[in-house]
Amino acid sequence: MRRALVLALLLLPAVGARADVDVDGTRVEVIDPHLHPGTFGRIAERGRGFIVDGLPPFARLYAPALIDRLLDPWAPHIGIRAQADWAGIDQVLLLAVYTPQTTGFFENAALDERLAAPRNADGWARGLASVRFDVWSPENLEHLESWLEAHPERFAGIKLAHAHQAVTFDDPEYLGVYDVAARQGVPVLLHTGFSPFPGSQTDPAYYDPSGLAAVIEAYDGAHGMGRVDFVLSHVGQGDARAVAHAIELAAAHDNVWLELSALGRPTLIDASGEPATSSEPQYPYVLEQVLARDLVDRTMFATDGPQFSGMMRRYVQTILGGLRDAGYTVEQIAAVMGGNARALFFERRP
Repeated sequence: MRRALVLALLLLPAVGARADVDVDGTRVEVIDPHLHPGTFGRIAERGRGFIVDGLPPFARLYAPALIDRLLDPWAPHIGIRAQADWAGIDQVLLLAVYTPQTTGFFENAALDERLAAPRNADGWARGLASVRFDVWSPENLEHLESWLEAHPERFAGIKLAHAHQAVTFDDPEYLGVYDVAARQGVPVLLHTGFSPFPGSQTDPAYYDPSGLAAVIEAYDGAHGMGRVDFVLSHVGQGDARAVAHAIELAAAHDNVWLELSALGRPTLIDASGEPATSSEPQYPYVLEQVLARDLVDRTMFATDGPQFSGMMRRYVQTILGGLRDAGYTVEQIAAVMGGNARALFFERRP
């Protein structure tokens, strides 16, 4: 009986649903450039415990099988494409990860296998390749570039997560990643902001994007290093100082983009570095600042999903509501929800 209940709770909401997002009578394209495929067994041990502990006790026995289906792009009813259809999301980016102490592994080869699947013949999903930092050698960069070079129709850029990979933003040993990005003409999406995931680094040097300032300037196309576009995922969420720095970097540099996932949570650390007391979500302030600082054309929606069944759908509606409340026009909403991600990730390479 309990097994049937778990399946009903997690599978049925997305069955047979395909939604469109409408804003004042205009259909708006939605692109989600931050989705995590994977398998339960490849998540780091502490990460698995963190996920399972968040489930009702009766559901924990079934967590491996259910999470495997949820993280499978092509699983019927509950997989990433089914969740995206239900949310009204038209295209997505799937991410590779090399984070052995936190979220675990989903290697470039595994991602390529999902992208090459017959279900993706229409190009619905593209990918962001990643690189190992924990066991480092120049061969890691060759491996990364090989995927970008061999499959430009599948791989649209690079994904890094310094707080999860235990590397500070200004560590010079790993700057060759940006040389790869410049040579291949692809953007880099980086995790910014405080992460509650077990094993993540909690010092701002690992998550505050101010540590990227010198790299961003070096790769702006005017200093002989080539141009790289930097997408600051989560806009520094969780720490008010990191949020402010992300917005300031985008305002100062035209090769910096803001990505709006994970902003439904409250601020954890205030502007003075102390524990925050507000329980309000972060997205209203960020959306207000984006509009006030004329950053709409370099800001994009994302979910950081799938997380749980229905999360992607809920976050689409959350950010749409926030954009409306902040006074965005239909054209501006369309740019944030899909147009900007399309221009950066889907129109630059074949």
